[in-house]
Amino acid sequence: MAWRIVAINNPAYLSNSRNQLLVKQDEEISVPIEDIDTLLIDSYGVSLSAQLLSFLGQNNTTVVLCNDKHLPVSTILPYSQHSRQAKMSAAQLALSGPFKKQLWRKIIEQKICNQAEVLRRFDLKNDDLFAMSQIVKSGDTTNRESLAARFYFARLLEDATRRKPLWHNSALNYGYALVRSSLARQIAARGFIASQGLFHRSELNGFNLADDLIEPFRPIVDFYVMHDIAPFHVGEYDTSLSQRDRALLVDILNNHAIINCKKFTLKHAVEVHVESFSQAITYNSAEMITLPQLPPYEP
Repeated sequence: MAWRIVAINNPAYLSNSRNQLLVKQDEEISVPIEDIDTLLIDSYGVSLSAQLLSFLGQNNTTVVLCNDKHLPVSTILPYSQHSRQAKMSAAQLALSGPFKKQLWRKIIEQKICNQAEVLRRFDLKNDDLFAMSQIVKSGDTTNRESLAARFYFARLLEDATRRKPLWHNSALNYGYALVRSSLARQIAARGFIASQGLFHRSELNGFNLADDLIEPFRPIVDFYVMHDIAPFHVGEYDTSLSQRDRALLVDILNNHAIINCKKFTLKHAVEVHVESFSQAITYNSAEMITLPQLPPYEP
């Protein structure tokens, strides 16, 4: 099983030789391609061939490209090799409106519970969030998600809009993008149509389904950023992510989550989550979807 996350942060030439990713910089190193889950390219000075991209695709490796602000902006996914792609995509397209709403309610309930747990760990008021999680309706018709988000970020970042603390916003977006890319990979691998979401329906978004399934993972990213990275960030007015920040953020998929009382790396938790979504669709049971929680924490 692929497990490595390889980040290229400086100019390099990438190529494939005997099933190895060759990285040529001042020195040359190689990594078995079968071990690479994600290749993150965070430098405009990186060159690589179409032959390498093709081989990465054949080995189900996700390639993430970053912009000049070091934020992920594009994901290159393997074309689905799922043996029953037609069956899974047809089942997805046949989902009823009420069933989608049931799934969305469960997703939002868990997201709000996870947000409340994050606030608890920072000794911030969270009772309102726990109460909100108990009254989410099918399809979240009363918009508890939005109300919870404003309450949550007003306490976590002292800004309900999440726009003013620019460094934190950049770090959170970077972490979200990495988890979203991992979700998109698992969605494609199982034969789903990534653009067909449960709640997100933008015609301009090719990953609506990933944007649905990521929601309960967001607070897990928030805690990792605020607890493991933000305390070490230097420079109150420095809004950009340093190379050290990005190196720590790339490691987020090796962080942990709990699903059904079992501890997984975030990358594996994403896989379990998407597989449970597949089972929920197959057996027409919203109760079969399993959702991530924050791992145990001791201050």
